[in-house]
Amino acid sequence: MYDNLEALADENLVESIREHARWQEGTECIEEHGALFLAAAGRFPGPYLNCLIRTDPNAPAQHVFDRARDFYGSRDRGFILFVRSGQDADLDALCRASNLILLADVPCMSIEEPFQSVDAPADIRVESFTQEQHVRDAIAINSEAFQAMGITPKIIARIYGNSSRLLASPNVTGYVLYRGDRPVATASTIFSKNGAGLYWVGTIPEAQRSGLGTICTRLATNAGFQNGASVVTLQASPFGEPVYKLLGYRTYDRLKWYLCPKAS
Repeated sequence: MYDNLEALADENLVESIREHARWQEGTECIEEHGALFLAAAGRFPGPYLNCLIRTDPNAPAQHVFDRARDFYGSRDRGFILFVRSGQDADLDALCRASNLILLADVPCMSIEEPFQSVDAPADIRVESFTQEQHVRDAIAINSEAFQAMGITPKIIARIYGNSSRLLASPNVTGYVLYRGDRPVATASTIFSKNGAGLYWVGTIPEAQRSGLGTICTRLATNAGFQNGASVVTLQASPFGEPVYKLLGYRTYDRLKWYLCPKAS
């Protein structure tokens, strides 16, 4: 189905759900019935808040879907189902037949070589995540950057969770770019076995189209390879996809977000 590198990239997507759960307080992260279920402390059915992904491609789609409805229904909330085109075609068909709401359909992309150099403009300062202020600055950046995709500042803050937990994780690193004292761009890298993935790559609107997203992408990509990854992956927004293509990322699959609202 996938070659080895694409399997590693897909494993990173699954691991990213576990990792986000570790940052958040009051979460449940349960693997059963061939799927990984994340239930956050709040009821909002957001990405990395109340969501699931199938981990066993042999698990029947109807079985996974029925278990998801039971799991989240018993917690009085809706959920987002992550569906990959390459291995979840039956689950995709079931979501469409069940009239779930398609929130996103984005490319899964990967790269197999690090970048030779990462140069920032003279007026840009690069800092890696070492203090809680760095995480707070990343939250502030992405609270602006992701509003265009309908992800509100409140949701961003919930997804990042507890900054001290994020900083304590051996599986994540991140970068913040500053112009003077103003945080303007950020990206995070999550490590998983022999893979790594880029998450929450964002630039504030006033600094977009100035190459800062490219710098963040190069930094975060190289962090993955420096940690021993054979492949680095990401799921691209419509705004980021052209940039990632120019940098050498290739599409190996697509990821859909289906929303199943809370039962009335």
